[in-house]
Amino acid sequence: MVKYIQHLFPNIVANKVYKYMSQPKVRSLRDSEEKVMSLAKTEVVTYKNFLLMRYEWGNQKNKTVFLVHGWEGQTGNFASLIPILLKANYKIVSFDAPSHGKSSIGKTNMFEFSNMLTLEFKKEMPELVISHSFGSVNVARVLKLYPEIDVKLWLLVTTPNNFKSRIKEIAFKFDLNNAVIKKVSTKIEADVNENINDLNMITYCSQLNNVEKALIVHSVTDKVLPVEGAREVNQSFTQSKMIELNNYGHYSILWSKELQLVLTQELENLN
Repeated sequence: MVKYIQHLFPNIVANKVYKYMSQPKVRSLRDSEEKVMSLAKTEVVTYKNFLLMRYEWGNQKNKTVFLVHGWEGQTGNFASLIPILLKANYKIVSFDAPSHGKSSIGKTNMFEFSNMLTLEFKKEMPELVISHSFGSVNVARVLKLYPEIDVKLWLLVTTPNNFKSRIKEIAFKFDLNNAVIKKVSTKIEADVNENINDLNMITYCSQLNNVEKALIVHSVTDKVLPVEGAREVNQSFTQSKMIELNNYGHYSILWSKELQLVLTQELENLN
């Protein structure tokens, strides 16, 4: 049916596909994650048509670490890392992105969060950034556009390579033809004011001079983001090193003892 309709009404199909891509599913947190979240100082912040939930832990006078979750994620995904950061005397700041977590629901896209993050990064000037999944792309975009933001350590817990792979994934799922794919790509380019071919981590990270050290941690068994993409990002990112884990999924890696140990060691090296 989709094959037939998209030939007759490519614009309508492209609109529906882009709407699907712009409506993240909100996943429930575990009880252990909720427990950590309940200890945060929270604030509701207005951004465009959204009410975003802001979280903060730790002493205001301490150095800042910014947590950036991925698409269909939320701040609570970092719950296992927050106690480690507090023990190392960091002030922790994070937001639930538009239409994510406990923030309000509305039309958004995968790059809108980076526009909001720009304001917060320039305000907080974090020494350390931890991102998960597509959150890494948003961080890279901010750091590329604003080289005055200096980061000592950027921990990327899984990372995609390019946004075109996301479009290919959707195209395969719905068996889209080239005309619809092109129209969807054009909509994305209009939203972010960038060429679709430049929306990738290799382009962003190869131009970054404001990150002292980057560390990519990725599981070879990640079924959401294949490890090959992360390897390509690592090769293009001069300041990065990569640690490959095994037997973890895209979200379960955030609770791995190995990741917690990596973060603990990196914080000790910073101090």
